[in-house]
Amino acid sequence: MDTFQVSVRSLFQQECSAEVDDAIIPASSSDGHIYVLAHSAAGGQLVRYLLDKNQGTLLPRIRSITFTDSTHSIQWLKKHPNISSLIQSSRALYVRSANPMRDDGWENAQPGDECDKDHFWSHRFGKIKTVWAGTTDHSLTNWAARAPIWEHFDKNANDDKKAAASDDEAETSTRTDKVAK
Repeated sequence: MDTFQVSVRSLFQQECSAEVDDAIIPASSSDGHIYVLAHSAAGGQLVRYLLDKNQGTLLPRIRSITFTDSTHSIQWLKKHPNISSLIQSSRALYVRSANPMRDDGWENAQPGDECDKDHFWSHRFGKIKTVWAGTTDHSLTNWAARAPIWEHFDKNANDDKKAAASDDEAETSTRTDKVAK
């Protein structure tokens, strides 16, 4: 849930601090990262929005995205490699509810278990990591899969923190080298 608080604060630029892993992040130093959960038609709407609008302001801020039973298609992105690469990267996750008429073995899967992908699935959604939601009820997808969804966001937020710390360390080292010369 820490990721959620950081995302909401950056979206609405609240003048407060959030405690994340015992570190206080002042609102004034907010990096503006966004973690997106797009359910059903919202996934298609988000991808269309990124295609239609100036991606220069929103796309770089998206640090992680989870689609749940999304309606988007990777085929829309053939001429947009910057969006396509995000949607098929380790920063993206697709969570799907099971269809008992179509999906074999779904009843043995736990929320977050990886799904097999057939040719149709790969053609439509690309190489995105795809996991089971743990339900057959489309409307309960986000709730049933809340643990793997938040694990995905938190993993990416922690990766961002590590990268920022590494960048800060490199910058300090460079400054120290310049002063020594």
